Amino acid sequence: MAAMMLGWSCREVYLPDDINSPEKIPVIEGIIEEGDVPRVKLTWALGYGDKETEYISEAEITISDDLGNSVGLDEVDYGIYTSVFAEIRGAVGRTYTLHVLLPDGSEFISSPELLRKSPAIDSLYADPGIRNTYTYNTENEPMPVYQEGLFILADLSEISDSVLYYRFNTKVTKEITYTKDPGSTAAQTVYVWESTFLDNVYSVNYTVAQGNRQLLPAHDVGFVQFLYEPYKESPEATAPWIVGWVISFNVYSISADVYNYHNSIARQLGSKDQLFAPVPSQVKSTFNCLTDPDKAVIGVFEATSRATVYKAFSWDGPETYRSLDLQSFPGDLEDGSTMPFPPDFWIPFY
Repeated sequence: MAAMMLGWSCREVYLPDDINSPEKIPVIEGIIEEGDVPRVKLTWALGYGDKETEYISEAEITISDDLGNSVGLDEVDYGIYTSVFAEIRGAVGRTYTLHVLLPDGSEFISSPELLRKSPAIDSLYADPGIRNTYTYNTENEPMPVYQEGLFILADLSEISDSVLYYRFNTKVTKEITYTKDPGSTAAQTVYVWESTFLDNVYSVNYTVAQGNRQLLPAHDVGFVQFLYEPYKESPEATAPWIVGWVISFNVYSISADVYNYHNSIARQLGSKDQLFAPVPSQVKSTFNCLTDPDKAVIGVFEATSRATVYKAFSWDGPETYRSLDLQSFPGDLEDGSTMPFPPDFWIPFY
């Protein structure tokens, strides 16, 4: 019976030889930020069917600058390396190179990375509107979904005679309230906050020239959806109401090589709500193998400085919103709730 079923099949399973290749490919992720010590993570690339990350321990890692300084990094956790005694910190205008020697003798070196000054963020703002995306119904058929909310946008500009490259990492904290035991003397307001990232760590972009300036207008930071679900109301509690969103907008100055690395990954991960996935392509790397030029390696070493803008937004309807400029906001918030009073970091709109 099994043989007959196989004979009836009109599909053939294709398993290319290289999908189960025994070659282990190192992944090197290094960064040095302005005023901070370098940090490096070493892992092996996940093979087909692998589920757990395998870290690389006992490597020899050295960071050097264009002044002739060179410092070895210490392994502080399995596969995690840094400068324990802060012998070196990132400085604007310095060029850094990362050297990695693995226990198997493989030797890798990064492209030299200039640490540029922090970006200039002109504005962070919103555009109320409706986002069109797709989902699947019970019959696994694609169907459009329309979401109301705010498109978050940013403008950046700077006087420069060359293209500027940026990496973005944007955290959003959603503020929600509801009433517990409504209509009773025991009624209390519950304050809920949920934090996530509006973009991914591979979100990058670059400027275009206009006169003596480099501009990045209307950079698409992400979309926050206003969703009210009245069916969640019960005798025990009212339906949750989204008060607003607090945006922590981080922008990093990067090189063209680092941009190419992140962009090659972003193109694989970001389908931008399309029905079909992007065509696979080779992920770039800013490392070369000194012992074997043909040896595969994945990784990036980034010398960067950062600028951050904090802003809160509230959606008032299809055409209006409110916003508040903030001086700071906690960066390590985990999801939580409290009652009957809001936490210290709560941003009120009403």
